[in-house]
Amino acid sequence: MELNKVLYMYAATVALLLCSSANFIQSPSDVLGSVALQDPTPSAAHDFGAVVSDAPVAVMQPGSPADIARLLSALSSAGPDRRPKAAVAARGAGHSLHGQAQARGGIVVETRALPRLVEVVRRGDGDGDGDGGAAYADVGAGALWVEVLEECLRAGLAPRSWTDYLYLTVGGTLSNGGISGQAFKHGPQISNVLQLEVVTGTGEVVTCSPTQSPELFFAVLGGLGQFGIITRARIPLQLAPPKVRWVRAFYDSFETFTKDQELLVSMPELVDYVEGFVVLNEQSLRSSSVAFPAQVDFSPDFASGAGSNKVHYYCIEFAVHEFQQQDSAADHVVDLVSGQLSYLRPHAYSVQVAYLDFLNRVRMEEESLRSRGLWDVPHPWLNLFVPRHGVARFKDLLMDTITQGDFEFEGPVLVYPLLANRWDGNTSAVVPAAPDGVMYVFSVLRSTDPARCGRACVEGILEQHRRLADEACRRLGAKQYLARQPSPAHWRDHFGASWDRFVARKARFDPSHVLGPGQGIFPWTDSATASSV
Repeated sequence: MELNKVLYMYAATVALLLCSSANFIQSPSDVLGSVALQDPTPSAAHDFGAVVSDAPVAVMQPGSPADIARLLSALSSAGPDRRPKAAVAARGAGHSLHGQAQARGGIVVETRALPRLVEVVRRGDGDGDGDGGAAYADVGAGALWVEVLEECLRAGLAPRSWTDYLYLTVGGTLSNGGISGQAFKHGPQISNVLQLEVVTGTGEVVTCSPTQSPELFFAVLGGLGQFGIITRARIPLQLAPPKVRWVRAFYDSFETFTKDQELLVSMPELVDYVEGFVVLNEQSLRSSSVAFPAQVDFSPDFASGAGSNKVHYYCIEFAVHEFQQQDSAADHVVDLVSGQLSYLRPHAYSVQVAYLDFLNRVRMEEESLRSRGLWDVPHPWLNLFVPRHGVARFKDLLMDTITQGDFEFEGPVLVYPLLANRWDGNTSAVVPAAPDGVMYVFSVLRSTDPARCGRACVEGILEQHRRLADEACRRLGAKQYLARQPSPAHWRDHFGASWDRFVARKARFDPSHVLGPGQGIFPWTDSATASSV
């Protein structure tokens, strides 16, 4: 397709939307400059991963779901060759890792521009079980989870399931999964949604739920932005505890560490949060303690051992909600639970913190990294779900990988269990087969210092992670999370038995393949348009 035809196509699309409340940051005249000069790079060509940068032709800031509907309706009206006029990616807080929210040669829709009103509805708690009754929050998909939390807390309520980092959009996490230490108890965030408003790939605005348009509802949850753009969500709420008792306990045995984690997740009536991490060295111990407001005097000998035989340490963290005015209730639970654990005595540390501060703990780690220039840097992360039977083997593969070579390591390695029965198989999210019902999250959350790790270094880390992920998926039945697979064939392997359902949902809700080009699942095939950018 010739460049002037491309520009005419976008001019016609923008003209169609002039009567709407949408704001296009780049007009067709701006497009010519960006195509010719490639400078400056639009913000929509950048994400948290900072390893992929694909510039869009235009950026849309919608004033309402109707604006998005007009855009998608116009673009999905394919011509005789059945190609969409352009591809569209929804971008929230820009926290994707591999360009998933980018649209090379297409249009990025910035969902943060949508109305972000958080409306809390509380219908009482007459049964006395403390669950908040039928309370829920209607939330704009462009709202950050921290904004949702702050508004809900004003009513003494809060969502049940979280991500570790709260500065992500509601629509963004619901399009992926949304996990944290509460997921063993309540399931991921995609298992904690009552209703959605979605603009499908054909431009239809649909309100959906498990009983109203259920196929679309379950398709978009964990659907990687392939079927529609979420514009609003209804999230169930529970009573929010004023405070949390937060505990960390250290281990020198991985087997004991995982055994105790599984014991903790078997006690959802007592424990409200369970995670854990690997203590690689003194630096990882210090950085992991930034948000933990208690003196930790754990001082292991990291110098012992060498290579793959080096002794590594592990830390379990769990939390108990405190609803009482006095500390005795949560303290009693912590004493009861801790007495059943086999951590290194006396290395267990407990602290009481406000609920908001606990949920927002990663913000302190962010501020620490920003102060050292390690936040706006490449993040070659690796996230995997590993079935329980392969956990010990994968841990060995991971330790061999991340401790070899000359790559600088900065960032935590999270390890904690999830329960498969908390994931709704109707959603589009993919988790591994777990015959015993338990799988583990392994998250290698690297931040690279550009002064010590340049582009070649980052590519080397990514290649390490690709090999490790391929090995884990092929031999252990693991599944990647938040990843962009390198080819459509890899995506088919990733989805496995649910691939045909995924394809059928695409054909129904986005038949012209307008949405989600950055994921690479259904590639944007208009090479002439793409190569012109």
